[in-house]
Amino acid sequence: MKKNKIQSLVIEHLLKHGQLEILLPDGVKLEIGMTQESTNGTIIKRDDYCWVIASREGRATSLDAYNMGLRFSAEDKTLVLEDDFVDSNGEHVRRVDVV
Repeated sequence: MKKNKIQSLVIEHLLKHGQLEILLPDGVKLEIGMTQESTNGTIIKRDDYCWVIASREGRATSLDAYNMGLRFSAEDKTLVLEDDFVDSNGEHVRRVDVV
């Protein structure tokens, strides 16, 4: 199946249902949505908004137009590493790794 066909099917599903959940190999769950909470607390579909959550075994990363987040258990052995560097394109980059 071509990339454009898959993209078209995903967009069509999002427009109809508002969100999509895909179970990937190794227990990774990918959630994609275009829903947002309105000012009165109801969930509405928005054509100009999208969010993504990838999760596995209690760990998750999320991304939308406003935020980027990490969620993980607070174990004693967990390390949170922050890095600040300039990439090969000369862009200043900040990175957070959770090990």
